[in-house]
Amino acid sequence: MKKHQVIFVGMGLATLSAAARLYELGIKNIGIYTKGYGGTPYIAAINFVLPNNPYNDTIEQYAQDMIEVGYRINNNDLVHDMTSNTLNGYNLLKRWGIEFSKNSDESVKLRHLSGHKYPRSLCSTKDLIGVEFVKILEKRLIETGIEVYTNYECVKLLAQDNKIHGITVKNPQGKLENIYSNVVVAAWGGIGNLFGTSTYPQDIKGNTLAIAKEVGAKLVDLEFIEYEPMVIISPSEVKGEPCPTAMLGEGAYLLNNKKERFILKNRHQGEAGAPKTFLNKEIWKEIKNGNGTEKGAVWADLRHIDREILKSYPWLFERLMNNGIDPNRDLLEVAPMSHSFSGGIVVDRNYHSNIEGLFAIGEACGGIHGACRCAGNAASQGCLSGMLCGEAIKKLGLAINYNGKEIHVEYSTNKEIYDKYIPKAKKMAMETIGIYRNGDQLKKTKITIEEFLSEEEVTQDTETEQILKSILLIVNAALIREESRGTHMRGDFPEESIMFEKELIQ
Repeated sequence: MKKHQVIFVGMGLATLSAAARLYELGIKNIGIYTKGYGGTPYIAAINFVLPNNPYNDTIEQYAQDMIEVGYRINNNDLVHDMTSNTLNGYNLLKRWGIEFSKNSDESVKLRHLSGHKYPRSLCSTKDLIGVEFVKILEKRLIETGIEVYTNYECVKLLAQDNKIHGITVKNPQGKLENIYSNVVVAAWGGIGNLFGTSTYPQDIKGNTLAIAKEVGAKLVDLEFIEYEPMVIISPSEVKGEPCPTAMLGEGAYLLNNKKERFILKNRHQGEAGAPKTFLNKEIWKEIKNGNGTEKGAVWADLRHIDREILKSYPWLFERLMNNGIDPNRDLLEVAPMSHSFSGGIVVDRNYHSNIEGLFAIGEACGGIHGACRCAGNAASQGCLSGMLCGEAIKKLGLAINYNGKEIHVEYSTNKEIYDKYIPKAKKMAMETIGIYRNGDQLKKTKITIEEFLSEEEVTQDTETEQILKSILLIVNAALIREESRGTHMRGDFPEESIMFEKELIQ
């Protein structure tokens, strides 16, 4: 019987931060089981409010920004715990060897991302900071003796009588194994590529909602899918590359096909710091009104930005230049694309779910962002939820040696069943749970997915069943959320959403 004091599912920044903090607190029998790094290698910035910052920024302002951008339905306790611990999270990463870019006076370089009143995003100007997180933290954790099992996919949670007992994984050879522990930390990301074209990495499937629900975990905010406003759609060599909203803070503009700065129509201060939901809606309105490009996009204008500033975003600058696009010469054709997820497992202030021993961190947990998150907060949430969860596991004393019994697990595989149902289901989901949602269409999709699940043959492929159930959970949540919030729009720009937006963008 393979067992650990603590099991992590996933290997992103949330796991790396939690495992590092647990090690500092003396818990070392940790097993990390992962198919990949999720979105962490693509992280461009992380938000921290540091003392003596040049903008007189405060943790109270950071919390206010999160709540307003989240359309005021966030879990306020989680928001305030997160924002009040940013210095602790910064120091944790520093202790484990992470360095952030600095200005010429040795102060930490801060960028201004969408949804934030002030610049508070730390970065690396040599590479994506997420690449540094993975490279440095993984190496350091392995050196401490923490066990990392790569290419292991969690396919089930083991739970009985409202208590966690471990996980079932599919090992690199495709065989099932049970791994036992009194503590399992879900750090498996969000819904990934459940809805077709996405900025998400391919190792995130989206079936984890059903995996959690299957053992009785409560879920929240499943209707809130995040869209990245400025994803390059042309040329094909760079399609899918996000143009960071930090570029707006550097002075970039958004232009329609008439070369007008259309954002100024409804936000006199311009693009910098504007919430993603506002940017998305304004872009969609321009496209809908015939002011977009032939490919259904708008233009991002970086041509006037100092070349050295552009070079400080090397992942973007170099990819553009290597494909014959000079951002000081060429406009970038951009449009919103599904990017991330604000929903997940309901957690308390310890990041503990309603199932004893099951914790959720990073994008696996819901409630903290509300209807939308501030740019860069995926990294902040990952680091800080991981750190706070590690401290809670130690405080609660749950990380003791497992002495329970072995559990039998049912799991079936049949690729023909997958191919029969999943492409159709994903297509329906993409058409139904996009930006604009119609109640009648949602009901039709709900009925169809329920009919799929009623077919006895679906039980012959567990992954198919899990994906269908995950889609159904999101459809049901979208049906319940009848008013517009965040990027979730019922009807054609409903009035109550517009009024709230006017408050939000001031």
